[in-house]
Amino acid sequence: MSSTSTSLSSAVLPTRLILTTIGFATSIGGYLADWNETHVFNPKWSGHAKFHNGQTMSTGLGLGLLTWYFTWRKTNTGTREGVMDNLMIATVMASLYWITQVSAILYPGAKWVDDEFKEKYGEPQKRGAPVITGVCWAAFGLGWWRVMGGAGKGKIA
Repeated sequence: MSSTSTSLSSAVLPTRLILTTIGFATSIGGYLADWNETHVFNPKWSGHAKFHNGQTMSTGLGLGLLTWYFTWRKTNTGTREGVMDNLMIATVMASLYWITQVSAILYPGAKWVDDEFKEKYGEPQKRGAPVITGVCWAAFGLGWWRVMGGAGKGKIA
C-alpha cells in the first residue's frame, strides 16, 4: 500500500468505525426488534404482513452487508476522490434503512408501534431512526473533512 493510501485509510478510520457499527446494527436490528410477539409471532398479523416484515428484515441485512463492503473495500482507494466515493456509497447504504423507517409513518394508518405494545416497548423508531441517520451523515462529513483537507488545506488530517 502506498503512503498516500495508508494516510487516506488512517484519515477515514473514525468514519469507517462508525459506519461499520451502524452497518452491524442495520444487519441485526430488525431481527432483534421483530423476532417476537410484536411482529413475526404476532397472531393478529396476516401472512402477507409477515411476508413484508421478513422482506424488511432481509433488506436491513443486505444494506448492512453492503455498508461493510463499501466502507472497507480496497478498490478505488488510491485518491481522495476514490476514498470519498466509497464512503459516499457506504453512507447511502448505511442510512437508507433508517430513512425509510422515518418515512414509513407517512403511509395511511401507520403507527410507530401497535397500541398494545406501546407501553412495554415505546416508540424506538421515532427517536432512533432520525438519530442514526444523522450519525451516518455526520460520519461522512467527518471523513470528508479529514480527507479533503478541512484540518489544513491540501493536507490529510
